[in-house]
Amino acid sequence: MALIQPARRLAEAQVAAIAARDPARARAFAQKHAIPRVHESYDALLADPELDAIYNPLPNGLHAEWTIRALRAGKDVLCEKPIAANAAEAQQMADVARETGRVLVEAFHWRYHPLAARVKQILASGAIGAPRHYEAALAFPIGLMRNDIRWKWELAGGALMDAGCYPVSMVRHMAEAEPEVVSAKALLWSEQVDRRMEARLRFPDGRSGAILASMWSRTVLKMSLRI
Repeated sequence: MALIQPARRLAEAQVAAIAARDPARARAFAQKHAIPRVHESYDALLADPELDAIYNPLPNGLHAEWTIRALRAGKDVLCEKPIAANAAEAQQMADVARETGRVLVEAFHWRYHPLAARVKQILASGAIGAPRHYEAALAFPIGLMRNDIRWKWELAGGALMDAGCYPVSMVRHMAEAEPEVVSAKALLWSEQVDRRMEARLRFPDGRSGAILASMWSRTVLKMSLRI
């Protein structure tokens, strides 16, 4: 719904190939969605000279490795959010994109929605005065599926990484500044993986912010941005 179907509405775009760890799964997916070529491995996909760009929807902890490989293979990359597991990985990815002259985009769909542009327009116009506080939330339940990759530390899982990257992105984008964390409180799924995260933020000019992310808590469903 997010990639293949929209691409079919664009004459200049074609979803031409797919790869998976299990080639049988890749073939089944390709048949279902009329994707013409199936590669037996990720490396084989990156070696395909007919591909201009790749979409990297792998678990968070694998974004850096395979995005960097794709960039060095001469491909532009649309990488799922969050772009990396940590700041060092993100910086390395950005550096390689500059070195190779390829395009690297983090797949935050909300940034390209007309509603986001309208909010920025309202803020720039001064219609609501000078903003003093920004808060955003994304909460949804993924249940007790213990094998879900979003609960795995080694794959950079957890509520802040999976859901929280959205409110963090929104607050930073709307404030057009980098905040510092004043306080944070987490409820844990396991020793190193959060299921809920709340944080209070402060910007250098005194403005404040707050984010909420949850994948399993009493806040069952919440999606909001408030300025």
